[in-house]
Amino acid sequence: MLNHLSAFFGDDPAVLADVKDSCSSISFKSGATILSQEDNSRTVYCLLAGEAKALLFSEDGDEVWLGGFKEGDLFGEIAMLSGAPRSADIVATTDVTVAVFPEDIFLKLMEKHGTIGIRMSKMLAQRVQQTTRRLFELNALSAKGRVYAELLRMATPIEDSEQREIANLPTFTVFAKRVNSTRETVSRTVNELERMGFVERQGSRLVLTDPQGIEELERW
Repeated sequence: MLNHLSAFFGDDPAVLADVKDSCSSISFKSGATILSQEDNSRTVYCLLAGEAKALLFSEDGDEVWLGGFKEGDLFGEIAMLSGAPRSADIVATTDVTVAVFPEDIFLKLMEKHGTIGIRMSKMLAQRVQQTTRRLFELNALSAKGRVYAELLRMATPIEDSEQREIANLPTFTVFAKRVNSTRETVSRTVNELERMGFVERQGSRLVLTDPQGIEELERW
């Protein structure tokens, strides 16, 4: 567990020992709801394995994707800090294991180890920046532009290359929810990029062969 916890809490042995003693672990199957909107619990979670997503539902029952979580990510902290009900559902997108911290215990950890508070502050600042960026894209970019932006955001550099890759490209249906578009638009846009030579599909892997070219397209 320590290796997984260190992804968020760092490598300080004293901090990790206290963190490990302060939590329990629980597993969820893919598709299970870990947290529900409007729930009044204050528990904090750290994702040890797997992936999850934050989402809301529209009045028509459509899923609105808010963000994703991977190993080492924290969630549930907003309710703990604000005292307000949960603001979104957190759903497992794969089988997941999470570390569970009761509210009072996590607050004591923050009081004892200032580095935890600093790490949380940085995490929250990054999430605000990401949310601001997505709001801008939603209002300023076309549907195709949002697909370009999301591909660039998801891609990671390939060593010794100017190319980038998305190791496991989500289904176009899932991708569409991330950019508030349709499956058909995402499919057409990716196919167009492939014809232009900007991307190359290799099974579930997508290689961005010309990231700079996609960035230029995004501006239009």
